[in-house]
Amino acid sequence: MKNELKGVLFDMDGTVLDSEGLFDNAQLALLKEYNIKSSTKELSDFKGMSYKDFYPQFMKKFNLVDDIEVIRSKLRTYLHDIMEKNLNFIDGFKDFYNSSIKNKNLKIGLVTNTTRLTFKKIQTFINIDDYFSYVLTSTEAKEPKPSPMPYLQAMEFLSLNPNQTLIIEDSKTGLLSGIKSNAIVFGLTTSLTEDQIKKISNNIRIANSYTDIEIFLKNYNGQK
Repeated sequence: MKNELKGVLFDMDGTVLDSEGLFDNAQLALLKEYNIKSSTKELSDFKGMSYKDFYPQFMKKFNLVDDIEVIRSKLRTYLHDIMEKNLNFIDGFKDFYNSSIKNKNLKIGLVTNTTRLTFKKIQTFINIDDYFSYVLTSTEAKEPKPSPMPYLQAMEFLSLNPNQTLIIEDSKTGLLSGIKSNAIVFGLTTSLTEDQIKKISNNIRIANSYTDIEIFLKNYNGQK
């Protein structure tokens, strides 16, 4: 029997917002303040990580000895300054939303490892509220991604079952969270290559653009 798709849950950074590179730039600016040279390749392990996990690992990797709250405050300031000038939606997201999501009787949610404080800043930089009325941040999540808990919480709030839910992600952390929730999962190749996504799980559908997900939704037959 066909499973009717009733909901779509989006990750934010690298999936809805073209922000992963901005976070890299903020980290590089902070490290420069401490006379530490790095590269975006060296920072790739941190993609999709919750802030709770990120700060201890970031500080350990670069031997930063300041108080964690000092590092957190400095990085947040760099990030917000960069976002204010450079934050945009991922290419294809708005067209996909308008053609495949809007007015389709689907329950929609945004599930992010970003904190509520940073999300409130993002709301002042870009009109993300035009697309999402339900947002779960790491502040409200019982456990951050890669635990499935954030997505399971969102499904519970929206009265969705996993087999009725499509998750769109881009990072290893987020894709693991989605797969463990037993939902249908698409991995956008905005942060990882096709091969990198395949190594995470063979059950992840790969999308090189939002057009691939649009085609899937048009042809969806209820089979995971």
